Amino acid sequence: MTGWRLAFEAAPWEAGLALAALAAAFATRRWMEGLPRGVRALRMAAWALLALLLAKPVAHRLEERSALPRLAVLVDASPSMAAPDDEGRPRAARAAAWLLSRRAALEARAEVSLYAGAAGARRLTWDELAVLEAGRVALDLPVALADAAAAAPAPDRVWLVSDGSFEESSLQEAAARARVPVDTVAVGPRAERPGLALGRVESPDFVFLHGRFPLVARVETRLLEGKPVRLRLLRGGAEEASVVLQASGPYDVLTATFSVTASQLGRQEFTVAAEAGSLRASRSFAVEAIRQKYRIMYLAGRPSVEYAHLRHQLKADPNHELVSFVILRNPENISPVPDNELSLIPFPATEIFVTNLFQFDLFILENFAYWRFSLPAAYLENLRRFVAQGGALLLIGGSNALSKGGYKGTPLEEALPVTLADTPDEFVPGLFAPKVAAPEHPLLSMGSGPEEAAALWKALPPLDGFTRFNAVRPGASVLLSHSAERTAAGGPLPVVAVREYGKGKVMVVGTDSSWRWKLAGGKDWRIAGFYARFWSRAVQYLTGSLELKKVAFSPLPDRLGSREPLTLTLRVFDEHFRPLSGRDLDLRLAWERPDGSRRAPAVVEREAGEFVVELTGLDEGRQKVTATARRAGQPWGTDAVEFRWEPPRADAPLDRARLKALAEASGGSSADVHRDAADALARALPAPRREKAVSSRRAAWTSSVWAWLLAGVLLSEWLLRRRGGFL
Repeated sequence: MTGWRLAFEAAPWEAGLALAALAAAFATRRWMEGLPRGVRALRMAAWALLALLLAKPVAHRLEERSALPRLAVLVDASPSMAAPDDEGRPRAARAAAWLLSRRAALEARAEVSLYAGAAGARRLTWDELAVLEAGRVALDLPVALADAAAAAPAPDRVWLVSDGSFEESSLQEAAARARVPVDTVAVGPRAERPGLALGRVESPDFVFLHGRFPLVARVETRLLEGKPVRLRLLRGGAEEASVVLQASGPYDVLTATFSVTASQLGRQEFTVAAEAGSLRASRSFAVEAIRQKYRIMYLAGRPSVEYAHLRHQLKADPNHELVSFVILRNPENISPVPDNELSLIPFPATEIFVTNLFQFDLFILENFAYWRFSLPAAYLENLRRFVAQGGALLLIGGSNALSKGGYKGTPLEEALPVTLADTPDEFVPGLFAPKVAAPEHPLLSMGSGPEEAAALWKALPPLDGFTRFNAVRPGASVLLSHSAERTAAGGPLPVVAVREYGKGKVMVVGTDSSWRWKLAGGKDWRIAGFYARFWSRAVQYLTGSLELKKVAFSPLPDRLGSREPLTLTLRVFDEHFRPLSGRDLDLRLAWERPDGSRRAPAVVEREAGEFVVELTGLDEGRQKVTATARRAGQPWGTDAVEFRWEPPRADAPLDRARLKALAEASGGSSADVHRDAADALARALPAPRREKAVSSRRAAWTSSVWAWLLAGVLLSEWLLRRRGGFL
């Protein structure tokens, strides 16, 4: 049965000209109102013929024929397919031989497309299949099946020829992305051998120093029923704990929970090892230990709304251990009764600034006048050394703080991000709206996207009162500034400024009215939690738990894929945490390999401030990559990332159960190369279908008939018009 179909092959610009011709015919109809009907018809016909010619019509001759179903065959080419089967041949070679011996029968039943599966699906010819070898890259089942199913025209069914060594957790995703039934064909030894494999160890992302935490390890056993399996937990190579379990069936998953103490700060390396006779399996991982509580000293010069709200905010956080003092009576305040008859305790200056100072992580001075208590300058020198050695300092301004508080010219001023005003009357009352000076700074991002963070800052109520400063010190960052006022040096006047000093950090807030942000939350729900988030992030920044590296690797996933190249992402920021282009940097990377050798890995700048590092030729074991950046000849930052890389397993057992689970999840069936099931799998393919296909095509627009026809129409129109006496 045959038929015809008309199609148009005009390019976009040619189609535009065709539409323009039709538009011209429509636009000129008014000019032809006085002409005879025949003349008008011939002119419209000429426009229509021109538009049709520009559209390039093509006539397709269609014939109905029988079309075979389409079959995609995906052959696993992961490292485990290099393992021998019962005949001593690699599994990949066995799979290829099985398919080649059935090529004629398959091609008589279906249109076959061949693929090699690893990180994706690579198209193969039959000749390439004959020499297929297993590679170094593990099978990414969801991606490989999606690639095979995305071919045009799409297959009706997919065969996966594999030993089932892919990740069990990827089954459901793979079945969904295939979009067609997947039939699995198992390749490997007839008889299964005993074996064990360690799955992912469950551990917390971080733990508290000196606290106990659980580690849950699961080991999969095969044909070890009734036999003891020993699981050992090692820390830094030394055995921490061990347990002996027993498999209750031929296929069992044994679970062991270890209770461990975080003995030191930072990254701690662990290994879980499983043993059953001569069988061995192990998996390494790391846990980060952090402080459970931050000790904070809060010293306020007088009772205030700011002190009440900020003290409550700090005390409500279970990770804070707060010690606070507020001055209720200054030395110049005369009392009518002796001090020993008052319920107020004397100001414990020596205990705060000398005895217990270095026990704290954060020291807060709010509107505190240092000069009132005639304290020695050595106390402020102590506070400066506290910051230099890694402590955090927060100064909150007010009418009795900073220059008026007696800090001008003291050792502590050296650590501040600003230089103090020369006059003690530097605090100016009045409402003002602060301006965000460093929107990219992590402290101000509030953990939100840029647009959401900007909307939050705009919705805040104005603050009341600000402090004048002489200048901003080099290396300091102004986070919030006054919208109109300037420093004595002419720069934007800081409202919030931060600076790294020695190993510690200092933050100066030039107003004691941030409590207005909290009260505004009762009126506008959008900023209800803003006050708490701001001060929580400020404490995190000052104590070092808020990541503020200017050179930083992106976090690695819990489990790295066994593939090459392995890519890492590195980001570099300027002083305001905006992306810093590689043009302004001297960026160097060093890769330390498991054998102790070092290489310089390849690095490419994907976009401003974002670099992609590629590692190839990986060996099993611990890897460390260090990035060091210099800017304008000065050190700018450094970061390092450590991880353990494991190659794909080359000794993975044949997992028929996993292959069967994949087939069932996708609506397919499972088979085995040892039982010739090719015919049964082929019968599951759809029956040949009748479809119309193009047997020939004729490009009518190339014929000279079009030119003669158009010329004839134009000539007829001219003759008819002249005959009627029209020009």
